[in-house]
This record gives sequence, C-alpha cells and structure tokens, in this order.
Amino acid sequence: MDEVRPGAARVRRKTDQTLDTRLSETLIREIIDNRYPPGAWLREQEVSARHGVSRASVREALRSVARAGFVEMQPWRGAQVVAVGGEELLDIFSLLEEMYAQCARLSAERFPERLISRLDGLMEAIEAAVARDADRSELYALSFGLGQLIGRHSGSKLAYRMLTQVGNLALWQQRLLKPGTSQSEQQSLSAHRILVSAVKDHHPEIAAAAARMIVMITRRSLALALERE
Repeated sequence: MDEVRPGAARVRRKTDQTLDTRLSETLIREIIDNRYPPGAWLREQEVSARHGVSRASVREALRSVARAGFVEMQPWRGAQVVAVGGEELLDIFSLLEEMYAQCARLSAERFPERLISRLDGLMEAIEAAVARDADRSELYALSFGLGQLIGRHSGSKLAYRMLTQVGNLALWQQRLLKPGTSQSEQQSLSAHRILVSAVKDHHPEIAAAAARMIVMITRRSLALALERE
C-alpha cells in the first residue's frame, strides 16, 4: 500500500471543496439563464457527465445550490428547480432592499478611488442600454453588476455574501418575469445615477436611500405583474 503523507487528505478535501463551489456557482448561473426552468430536474448523472466531475462532487454542489434557494433536494430523484410563489418573491426583494441599502451605505464610506472609473463605466453602460431600449435581461444584468461592484467594496465580506445570495435569487426572478415599463426604467436610471454619485461623493445615507429606491421600483413592477395574473 502506498504511503499517505500527512496532510494529503486535507489537501484533497480542500481541492474537492473548491471544485464543488465552482460547480455550484456554474449551476446557479445556468438556472438564472433559464437552462433549467422552474420544475426542471438536475440529475446527478447528467450533471456529472456534462461537467466531467464525480457524482459525489455533483451531490455536494447541489446541496449548496439548495442552500442558496434555487432547488429542492428530493430523495432518490435529484434536485428540482423551485417555483417561487408571489408572496415569497416579494419577500426576496424586501430582503434585497435591506442588503443593498447596507452595502451602499458602507461603500459610500469605503469605496476605493482607483475603482471610480469602473463605477462610471458601468453607469454609462446602463444609460446606453436604456437609451437604445435594450432587452430587459441586459438591463437587469448591468444593474446586478453595478450592485456587485458596490457590495464587493463595501468593506464587509458578510454583507457582500448576503447581497450576492439574495441578489442572485432576485436576478433569476427578474429574468423569468421581465417586469417593468419604460417609465419604471427611467425611474430606475435616475436612482442609479443618484446611487453612483452618492458613492463617489461619500454620502452614505443618500447612497442607501438610492439603493432602496432601485429595489423598490422593481418590487413595485413585480407586484403589478402579479396582480394582473
């Protein structure tokens, strides 16, 4: 029998954990992109073959996807993409409002000057997308990207992780339902401008209020869409 060096098992577990994490992030992106619509099944064997990883890694990745709120694990059957109900959908955006406001407040105090050009670039991309009446999925993705940049540089890893987890769920539902009107897009654009200016000028409370407004505009559009169903 080959000798097992001390620490080798720990290295393998760390490597496996990294692989599992990468796979779970990939599966979440695929769900957000509607490769797996609500009600669809993610089978261990299919995911294992497609991504070239072990079924054990797939199983652990699916558990992470379930913890993130995208699937429900069904014994002996696999993981099924959840169908989010109307009340739960609005709850997601209420949580996002709180997370985004907190990250924006912190980011207005701590955002690095060296990244201001990236912030401006994302804002310009949002303005251009609205001006050419881009598909709403593109607008959602740009807004999400700006929010991630602000959250990543809020100085709080915990707040950023929570923002990303709830934000992924919100982005998923936005891309499924595509709420909004030309009027709400203009309102959201104005709120984004205020947010970016507040972060750049170090006005925490204004940044938090603008972040709340961005989420509130979307939640209001979603509520109206649900009423019409």
